[in-house]
Amino acid sequence: MKKFLGAALLALSLSACQNSPSPWYQAYGTTSFPVAKDGMAALYIVRDTAPPDAPSIPISMSRHPVGGLTGSTWMRLDLPPNPYDLRAFGSSESTELIITVVAGETRFLLAKPKGTNDAELTWLSQEDGRALVRKGTQVGSYYNP
Repeated sequence: MKKFLGAALLALSLSACQNSPSPWYQAYGTTSFPVAKDGMAALYIVRDTAPPDAPSIPISMSRHPVGGLTGSTWMRLDLPPNPYDLRAFGSSESTELIITVVAGETRFLLAKPKGTNDAELTWLSQEDGRALVRKGTQVGSYYNP
């Protein structure tokens, strides 16, 4: 029994000394990833890699432009708890997504082309959203008090 406890303690000690955080911590840890401000929700809209000649995907919220995303870029919207009407625009069409955010939460949306003339917003998991934010470049932020 003492040998088993000693081996378990040694294994735990070695794992604590590793420099790379676990995949769970990379996805959900908050030490290196900004979370929502007090009383607000953090909404990240990201775009994955795209061909160099791919057009920007413009994003609007309640018919007001908040920015555009090219390949490997992202924006952060700090929003009070409410429903929001978001749109992603293609060359001639747009797709609407109505969301409701809650204070303290951090959510992720992926902007991507849909067909040849449209674009869409889809939900991303915490892990996938944080990974895309970490590898991309911030192009804007929006604060809506």
